[in-house]
Formats: sequence, structure tokens, C-alpha cells
Amino acid sequence: MRAALVDTSRWQGTVDAAAIKAAGFCGIVSRCTAGWSGSNQPDPFYLATQAAALAQGMIFGAYHLICPVSRNPKREAEAFLRHVGQAHLYVLDIELRQGMDPHEVTDQCWTWLQAVEQLSGRRAIVYTGSWFWDGASYVGAATPAGWEKDYDLWEAEYTLQLPRGGVEASQAPSTNPGDLSDGFTGWKFWQWTSSGRPYGVQSQSLDFDVFNGTEDELRAYLGMGPKPQTLEERVATLETEARAHGWGI
Repeated sequence: MRAALVDTSRWQGTVDAAAIKAAGFCGIVSRCTAGWSGSNQPDPFYLATQAAALAQGMIFGAYHLICPVSRNPKREAEAFLRHVGQAHLYVLDIELRQGMDPHEVTDQCWTWLQAVEQLSGRRAIVYTGSWFWDGASYVGAATPAGWEKDYDLWEAEYTLQLPRGGVEASQAPSTNPGDLSDGFTGWKFWQWTSSGRPYGVQSQSLDFDVFNGTEDELRAYLGMGPKPQTLEERVATLETEARAHGWGI
């Protein structure tokens, strides 16, 4: 079964990671920063979401929304790294043109990605959608940009949309996205709906995502250890060991 995750930002409000985990999701990816203003602060719910997810033993990712109008992708990268803290996954969210030339947008994205890797030693992945990346009204005139082949893709393509969070986690697709953003060689993550049932959040809906593999494969991809056992699983293991040794329980 594909690993299921959700992604959040300030629009979801306070996040109850335990409720999200209980609904069958193994990870939360939260917006850390957006753009650069000179006194950049993290998303108002980022730190609390991060702490809650890690306390539940969940996979935690952080993303940055690049704002091309700021014309300073390196400082955007520095601000992200200043606030990101402990995260298993770094993501660059590319979905704004803000009236900028398409080539300048794609160049700024590449600058951000390079800066993060140079400063942190870690390679981020790219979140975008073919509607934006390939769209003539967005940055399609500048894509493929050439650097995409070196980065993993988180594709945004919705297969099911219902009002007021009507989509259930059990409805996750078992197929592949119908259209990948040009230049990328495949997909690692897929945001398949923005109208998921709002487990553990204050908003009316929630973004649902899947990884192109199992949770064990996702943890291996992120360089993490195996999935931690629940209390019930630990008790069951101890009982099995006790029986094997003839100990009373």
C-alpha cells in the first residue's frame, strides 16, 4: 500500500497529529516559509505542527513557497534553513509567477534549490503541477528548464474533488498521475486532492498525498530507520518473547 501523507499551512490552523496518524497517514509536510520580507518568520503554525508530528513518530517534511517577485531566491533559501529545524524532507513549492518573466521564475527556483543544497548538504524536491509548469499562461514558455532531471517531483494533480472535505483517505488512487510536469523523469509524491476530510485540522478540507511506494520504502528513501512500533505492538512483542522463553505473563 502506498504511504499516505497530508500537507498543511496556516490555512489548516492548529494541527492534531495524533488524529491524522489515527486516520492512517504516516507523515505531515508543513509550510515553513514563504518568500522573503527581510524579517522572515515561519508559518504561524509550523513549529507546533512540527513538534506534534515528531512527538507522534511521524515522518515530517517542510516546504517553502517561492515568491519570484521578491527577486531574492538565495535569501529565501537562507530564511527557510534558519527556521526549518528537524525535518526529514525539504520541498520547494513552485506555483506563483507574480507577473514575472517565466525564465526568471525558473531561474530563481534553480537558484533556491542550489542554495539549499550548498548550505545544508541536502537536496530538496520540487512540488508543482503541470497546469503551472507547462501552462502557457504560467511558466510553460520556459520549461523544461533543463535542471528538472536532477530533482525528484511532487506532482499536484487532483483526481477527485468534493465540497467541504468530502474525499476519504481510502479513495487514494492506485494509478499514476495522468500528466507529469515537463522535464521531470517521474514522480515521488502526488497531491491527489485538496478536498480531503479534515482529520485533525480546523479547516474545512485537507490536502491528501501519496508516496510512490510503501511507508518502509519512503523511510528508506528519506534515510530513516524502520517505522517505530506502537505501544500495542511493543506489548505484543514482549508477550511473544515471554512465551518463547517460558516466562509467565
